[in-house]
Amino acid sequence: MEYGTVMLVILAVMGGFIAYLGDKIGSRVGKRRVKLLGLRPKYSSILITIITGVCIAAVTLGIMSVLSKNVRIALFGMQQLQRQKEALQEQRDRLITQGQILSITVGEKNRLIEEKTHLLQQQQVQLDGKTKQLRVTQVNLQQAQLARDEQAKQLSFIQLALKEAKRQREQAERDKNSAVADKAAAQRELTELENTKTQMVQTIEHLDKRIQLLKESMTHIREGTVMFRVGEVLSSTVVHGGGQEIQAREELSKAMQMTNRMICSQLGIRDTQAVLVYISPEEFKETAKVLQHAGPQPKLVRVIAAGNIIVGEPALVHVQLYDNKLIYRQHEVVYEGRLNPQDIRGNAELEVMRILRMVNKEARSRGVLPDPLTGNVGTLPATDMFRAITEIKQYGNVPLRITAVCAADTYTAGPLPIVLSIAPVNG
Repeated sequence: MEYGTVMLVILAVMGGFIAYLGDKIGSRVGKRRVKLLGLRPKYSSILITIITGVCIAAVTLGIMSVLSKNVRIALFGMQQLQRQKEALQEQRDRLITQGQILSITVGEKNRLIEEKTHLLQQQQVQLDGKTKQLRVTQVNLQQAQLARDEQAKQLSFIQLALKEAKRQREQAERDKNSAVADKAAAQRELTELENTKTQMVQTIEHLDKRIQLLKESMTHIREGTVMFRVGEVLSSTVVHGGGQEIQAREELSKAMQMTNRMICSQLGIRDTQAVLVYISPEEFKETAKVLQHAGPQPKLVRVIAAGNIIVGEPALVHVQLYDNKLIYRQHEVVYEGRLNPQDIRGNAELEVMRILRMVNKEARSRGVLPDPLTGNVGTLPATDMFRAITEIKQYGNVPLRITAVCAADTYTAGPLPIVLSIAPVNG
């Protein structure tokens, strides 16, 4: 039998019982002609009937309130339900408004991504064109150098011939008995050789100029070499958030200026007013707002290359913000692993590399930021690695425990310096 049916049966039984009692009481009052509150017996009987009906209604509502939570809410909680309904309606309207704002923001971000992708494609096409031009210029330079070498060889031969002609002319002048015709022929030959020499010198000068032009062209093309690859970290700075918007902008501007000075220093540019780093105004404004609302805790500002940065072109960058937290304290264990003899035998180098990969994975899971290009959170000096490999091999067929310990306090930005500790397993 269902809950509602049980409640109806109970109400019917209680109502009938109360009605029966009221009828009995009313009958006795009528028969004995009892007066209530000074009323006549007729009106006293009517009053008892009314009181009986009120009792039936009160008992009905009381039982329903006890047995049903919905009835209690309907009787005593309608105003609360109305307030909850209005609050939910306001929350729904607010969520709809936020959804519309997020849709607009996502559309703007997608547009920026398309623009950056198109710019990257254009830069790649320009790079391919410069590479082809460099190859053609190199071929032309090689051909010009070969031609110059050939002309130089011919010039040396002509100079030898000229010396021989001069010697013959001197011999002709000394020899008074030589024929005038032979002397004139020698003079003509000498003149022709002089003319040929002049032409060859002019040709060599022309080739030298062409070689110089080709070298300048190669230098110009080489200036288009990629200096920073897309995604490469240009600088990392720790700043404090919160405060006014102008303070957040100043902190962000300092990070951008530091990156600009670093690039100028690498390029050998001494002009302190030179501006090479460029960030879109929208991204700068959005990042400043995030920094402003980040609170007083320190923030790590990472400036990364938005595309391949070519020497001589503006450096388009993106800015990333992270919480600058202390991830590892000095002497804290980063990773601990065990090596069995069968794993070590002939594979000590591979096992050390595997341990380093596990250290890298563990550090990244804890929050140390990796290098976007290599994916590594730190490096181990080659001397320490060779020392660890040698020490592993010296233990032979003994189970070992390798422990990677943090060598210095390491924050979110990294890198993570570690020291490998190797010891045999006891028992």
